[in-house]
Amino acid sequence: MSTRSRFSITRPWFRLLAGLTLAALLAAPARAQTDPATVDAIVGEVRQKNPDFAALCKSGVDNIRKQIVGVVMGMAASGRMSDPFGAGMAAGARIREQCPKDSVAGPGTTAADLRFLQQGLPPLKFEPEAKSLGIFSSLSNSVFKPEGEGPFPAVVLMHTNGGIGNPHMRRHARSLLERGYVVLLTDSFEARGARPGSVFPSQIAKDAYDALAHLHTLAFVDKSRIYQAGYSLGAYASALLASPQSAAAFKSPHRFRASVGHYGSCLHQDRPESPALELLSEDSDRPVLMLMGERDIEAPPKYCFPRLEKMKAAGRPVSWHVYPGVTHAWDKSEQSGYEYRSATGETMLYTYDDSASVDSLRRMLEFFAANQ
Repeated sequence: MSTRSRFSITRPWFRLLAGLTLAALLAAPARAQTDPATVDAIVGEVRQKNPDFAALCKSGVDNIRKQIVGVVMGMAASGRMSDPFGAGMAAGARIREQCPKDSVAGPGTTAADLRFLQQGLPPLKFEPEAKSLGIFSSLSNSVFKPEGEGPFPAVVLMHTNGGIGNPHMRRHARSLLERGYVVLLTDSFEARGARPGSVFPSQIAKDAYDALAHLHTLAFVDKSRIYQAGYSLGAYASALLASPQSAAAFKSPHRFRASVGHYGSCLHQDRPESPALELLSEDSDRPVLMLMGERDIEAPPKYCFPRLEKMKAAGRPVSWHVYPGVTHAWDKSEQSGYEYRSATGETMLYTYDDSASVDSLRRMLEFFAANQ
């Protein structure tokens, strides 16, 4: 594969959630280019799930939006539509038209309402026994432990939008093992038959809590020192996990001690004029470290400022570091030279940076040690 290959990652779930969360979904006109059959299918499924349509109309904007988003997420994840954003907007307009006049009322949906919507994917199944990490060891939903009886601190390691197979995940797992951590690597794509790009950040956060629950069943794990570290998509989960809303949304009795996001961001926005999807919320009460690259246009650090500074001033346990001149995926030597193209046409070459790779590991380990 050429090191100058064009590399464009599409995230339909970002466009869908951002648009349906913050745009005036039910007031939006249907877009002319949206496939009418797809809109019909969405409306049909919503009505099938809600036989008492009049009651649905009276239930308010919040519930109607959630019903539409749930159907659209399922259809988008299964590849049954090409434009989930446009189809969702058009379906909202269609339902508004079908509801009796003035029956649809209520406050707008907040970002928190949709940030943690469950996608309906099957839960991850983790390997029941820990194993040693070898050259050919499968990483998928596997637990690796250092030698000895423990109890050891543990890290849930979460992959990028490229999946579990990238070699950098094995390197990070080995680095943590060598320093005395149990490591559980989640596989949010292949293990459940999901396509890269189809799994939402909320589902990645849910996978993290499921992994946390599994680690709580293992005698060799120190339950008071379980951390999460994510890369890109996994780092979006790092931000979500810092909020107490995440544990409440996924009914988790446990929380991570701290989380570290490598080349993630505090929110996502496809275009300057589009709504933003909040990832790091101001109610965050668990320590989170955001490590970002100055030249990253895929997860731009600019979206974290002045939010991080305001949160720090308010006493929230947030820390961050921005690497000057560094791009997205600074630790992925195998992908150095890939070209990422944003929704606005900007391009960025992934560039491996050895200094940032070494320093980000150091900062992560020091952050874990400081939060025991």
